[in-house]
Amino acid sequence: MVSEISSRPTAHYEWADLIRGIGIVLVILGHVSGIPNQRFAEVSLLNWDVSNIYNIIARSCVPLLFMISGALLIPRQESLSDFYRKRFQRVLLPFLFWSVLYVLWKYGCFTFTDSLMAWGGKACLGDYTFINAVKAVAKWILTRPAEYHMWFMYELFALYLITPVLRLLADGTHDRYLWYMVAIWFIFGPLQRLVEFQLHYDLIFDLGFLTSYIGYFILGYLLARIRITKPMAAVAALVYIVMAVYTLHFTHVFSVGQGKLVDYFQYLLSWNIALLAVSLYILLRAWADHIFRVPRPRLAKFAAQLTAASFGIYLIHVFVINWMNSLHISPLTNPAALWIPVTTLAVFFVSWIIIAILMKIPYLRAVVA
Repeated sequence: MVSEISSRPTAHYEWADLIRGIGIVLVILGHVSGIPNQRFAEVSLLNWDVSNIYNIIARSCVPLLFMISGALLIPRQESLSDFYRKRFQRVLLPFLFWSVLYVLWKYGCFTFTDSLMAWGGKACLGDYTFINAVKAVAKWILTRPAEYHMWFMYELFALYLITPVLRLLADGTHDRYLWYMVAIWFIFGPLQRLVEFQLHYDLIFDLGFLTSYIGYFILGYLLARIRITKPMAAVAALVYIVMAVYTLHFTHVFSVGQGKLVDYFQYLLSWNIALLAVSLYILLRAWADHIFRVPRPRLAKFAAQLTAASFGIYLIHVFVINWMNSLHISPLTNPAALWIPVTTLAVFFVSWIIIAILMKIPYLRAVVA
C-alpha cells in the first residue's frame, strides 16, 4: 500500500502501481458494501444479497496490498538503519497522526454533519487533564486500533520486523525455503481453520504469527518472480470464479439459515479467500503485463499518482464514509445495487482530492505520504 520505492525504473513496477490502486478501490468497496452486509436483519434480503456480491468482489483487497508490499520490500537490499528510518518516515508518523484523529473522533471532539466537519460536539476529554488525555489516547492506540481499518497497520508493522530476515532468503537461490514457509502458513492457517470450522472445535496447533498475513507477504514476492503464462492465467481465472461462487453461495446459505451474517467464508485468512486473492493477484499481473507491453505513459503516470496517494486514501477514507453517511449517501438507505458502487466511487475520489491537497502542504505532506 505504501509507496516503497521512490527512485526506480518506472516500467518495471507499473504493474505494482496498478494492482495497488485496484486494491485501494477494493478496500473502499469492502467497507461500503459492509454497511448493509453486516446488518442482515435490518435490510431486505435482496439488498443484502447484492451487498454480499460486492463484498465478495472486495475480499481480495487487503491480501493484494500485503502481496504488493512483499513483492516490493523483500527483494530490496539495504541496511537495517535505512530500512527502519524509511518505515518511520513513511508509515509510523502518518499512522500515529491519523490514529490520534480517529481517537479524538471517538471521544466526540468532532463530528460529521451536512458541513464537512463540526468541532466540539461533545465533552471531548473535558474531564481529563492534558497529561491524562494524552495517556488515554496513547492507551487506546496501544491496545486496539483507533478505527476498524487501522488493524492493517499493526499487521504491517509486524511484517516489517520480519522483513530483514526474509531478505536473507531473497537471493534467488533459497526460494524453496520461502515456498516451504508458504506451505506451513497454508496448512496451519487457512486449512486448519477450515477443519476447525467443520469440527466445531479448535485444534491445539498454534504457530501464531506464521499463520497470519505473512503468507500473503511472501507469496507476493514469490509470484512476482514468476512469468505469468496464458495457461496459468486461465487456471487463475477459473479458480477465482469457483472461489467467488463458493464464497457467495455458502455465505448466503449459512447466513439465511442462522438469521444473521455468518462471515467465516469471508474471513481474509480462510482457504477460499486465500485462493481468491492469489488468483486475482496472478490475473492482475497478467493483465498489467499485457497492458504495459507497449509504453503507456499516461496510464503509468495515473497509476504512479494513485500509488503516491494510496496510503493517505487508506487512512482517511473511513472519515469520508462517515461524512457521506451523514449526507444519506449510503447503501443502507438506498438500493444497494446502485448505491454501493456510487458511494464507493464518491468516497474514493473525495478521499483522493483531500489527500492530493494535503500532499501540497509542506508540513502535512509527511502525514499522508
